[in-house]
Amino acid sequence: MGFEADIIKALQTLSNGFTDFVGKATSLFGTEYLFLAVAVTLYWCIDKAYAYRFFNVYILGVAVTNFFKQGFKRPRPFNAYPDKVVSIGDPETTYSFPSGHTESIASISTLLTVKYGKKHRAVPVVFAVLTLLVMLSRMYLGQHYLSDVFCGLTLGVLVAIAFNALLSLFGSREELFLIPAAVLTAVLIGVMYGTGMDGASGADILKGVGAFVAFDIGYFLEKKFVKYDVAVNRKWWKCALRIVLGGGVAIAVQQTFKLFLPSDIPMLYGFLRYFIMAFWAAFVAPVIFKAIKL
Repeated sequence: MGFEADIIKALQTLSNGFTDFVGKATSLFGTEYLFLAVAVTLYWCIDKAYAYRFFNVYILGVAVTNFFKQGFKRPRPFNAYPDKVVSIGDPETTYSFPSGHTESIASISTLLTVKYGKKHRAVPVVFAVLTLLVMLSRMYLGQHYLSDVFCGLTLGVLVAIAFNALLSLFGSREELFLIPAAVLTAVLIGVMYGTGMDGASGADILKGVGAFVAFDIGYFLEKKFVKYDVAVNRKWWKCALRIVLGGGVAIAVQQTFKLFLPSDIPMLYGFLRYFIMAFWAAFVAPVIFKAIKL
């Protein structure tokens, strides 16, 4: 759609060193790093049960988004209109529709607003602004069209509401979602390989599926056997230490396993690496926190 390329072209007339830096920095709010920061903070410091729901809903949204990308196979603006649009920063290698970054921040914003919006009025305002800025940054950087980000926004909100409602049906037995999660994992992997899903979108789905099943297994085991109580360990300095130490190990696992796992075998490089990282966060870290009274 030429008029959408013209919108991006107009935004990119503002390009300079400073605006490029701001655009790339803002875009990071739509990546997995914000999700991981929120998820581990909720899980290790605030509310394990809601963190479990937050984690599952987010990962399901990522899977849905990547299946849409594979279905539509829309080229990125800088590929479709090289005479009008440039990629500011590293060009994305997945398809354009819908915007995964926008879906990500919209899902996070919806889930946090549903849980904390009434009690903390700043939450919906802050995350609405963040969502808008991410949408603009994705167009400014030349990675998405206007329709990509609006559909990413719609998808993120709807998926978050729908899957949040689904998990709420389990009540206080939310760990039993492990059963449909295991079935869904098998279906996702089967569909992925059965349809020949290729490229970075397929790799992203395997990462998400690995984290999805590992976190659910870890949560089930933690709730049954560890029962780490974040409510009695909510001193700010303890929370800070848990996030720094636990998060540091999670990042170390993610990065270190890159060095020796074969990148051309997605089930190892993607699925296994994220499985280990999520299992650490959901089960091993709480075991250690409880053992050392942190």
